[in-house]
Amino acid sequence: MPEIHAAGYSPTIKKRALSRKLLAARKEIGLTTTDVCKQLRWSPSKLNYIEKAKWIEPSSDAVTDLCEVYGIEGDERDALIRLTREARQRGWWSKYNDVFDNEFPGFEAAASSVDTFQHTFLPGLLQIAGYIEVVTIAAGIEDPAEVKRHVAARLERQKILTQVDGASRLRAVIDENVIARVRQLPVGEAQLRHLLDMATRPNVELQVIRTGIGPYRGAGEAFTCLGFADPGERDIVFLETTIDNRLLEEKDELRAYRERFAQLCTIALAPGATKAYLAQQLEITG
Repeated sequence: MPEIHAAGYSPTIKKRALSRKLLAARKEIGLTTTDVCKQLRWSPSKLNYIEKAKWIEPSSDAVTDLCEVYGIEGDERDALIRLTREARQRGWWSKYNDVFDNEFPGFEAAASSVDTFQHTFLPGLLQIAGYIEVVTIAAGIEDPAEVKRHVAARLERQKILTQVDGASRLRAVIDENVIARVRQLPVGEAQLRHLLDMATRPNVELQVIRTGIGPYRGAGEAFTCLGFADPGERDIVFLETTIDNRLLEEKDELRAYRERFAQLCTIALAPGATKAYLAQQLEITG
């Protein structure tokens, strides 16, 4: 059975690694999900949730039962049980489950790279507190306590860019219309200055697509691609829509969005030109 590593420190990633390991073990001995459910007297949905990493809190008892069926013993079993305990740990985002309605922060926390295209709002990793407050209220959240929690949660996310060890790399492509809307805000100057400051960091690249180029291919929807240092971890594409949020991880889906991001980069201002553009916008705003 191939060894599987759980990349990063995120319990979300560890849970996905655990599920992948158990799925590989079942396939290696040639059992179907029906075979396993019959032996353990489980419902098909229980095993499905385990293998697709949809379980909320991984169970050591369930993993032990599966090890019995799959013939996993000794050190390998101990490693799986240890991984189960780690996957049950609560990440910082768990205390903000009223803010985040999906596991994206858990995946983002373990990502070594973040590539994002935004055409309406600034990337969440680059927003200052005042801007977060404005867009939160615009989304219909008006209670001051709720707004405060949204600000705190989103600022916590940004630590992946500034942590001393293993800071994530961010590449962001932003439509110029986003910058135009930022300039109109009372916090506009502070937000633009923050963008320029972040653009000088070695792990951050910003590119702006000027409106002068007209309609362009790939402008339809905002998206974020998360990459992981561990070659055993499959990358993720996150789509946020007005109806739901989707995490895509099929190879053809990943390839399509990677290609789309590369195309957007080619029509956007280069990182150096983008910094000059932001400096110019600050002069106009100031």
